[in-house]
Amino acid sequence: MSDEVTVSKPHSRRAVVKGAAWSVPVIAAAVAAPAAVASVNTLSVAFSASSTSLLSLNLLDGGGTLTAQVLVTVPTTVTYTNGPGAVSQNATITVTVGRPAGINLPVGRARGFGVYSYNGVVTSSAERTAVYQSAPIVGQFGFPITTWTSTQAVSIASDGSLSLPIVFGLAGTSTGVTISALSTFPVTISVDLGTRVITGSGTISVPVGAGIL
Repeated sequence: MSDEVTVSKPHSRRAVVKGAAWSVPVIAAAVAAPAAVASVNTLSVAFSASSTSLLSLNLLDGGGTLTAQVLVTVPTTVTYTNGPGAVSQNATITVTVGRPAGINLPVGRARGFGVYSYNGVVTSSAERTAVYQSAPIVGQFGFPITTWTSTQAVSIASDGSLSLPIVFGLAGTSTGVTISALSTFPVTISVDLGTRVITGSGTISVPVGAGIL
């Protein structure tokens, strides 16, 4: 009569190494994905500089120029600031200039502001809009809300910045109404990166007597 002894075989080294090899790509992919997201999530945009002077402004609707008789303040630079992770892609950029708060023009039209050029390139009429208020009998009145929209390449190094010039002109038409108050136009820039939208804001300031609105 004999006792039977069953001995279990240990895992072979080859089997263990083979299993480890399969796990490596999974870990690598999990580490790489957050870096791509971070490169977009750390980006910001702002109007970083402005100019106050007797500006000579281009008329966006009709051509020609007008020179302000008093000091007008407008943003002159758009700056992108990036954190860790480079950004290089196309984005939809929209700059909107709103109506000045606190000024009511029930009849007649005044000019507003729109983007004349961005990064040295003159904008086209197809990229710009100027929308007035409207009412029966009165027709269009007040100040326009303007937009400029374009698809632009955004390429910024990791922890880098990029500053681009922006030039504003006069948008819409004027019926000769008198503006007897400081006109402050809100300006916003929106950059749609596909997975995230970043925004910045500023103002355009026109004192009484400028003679351009």
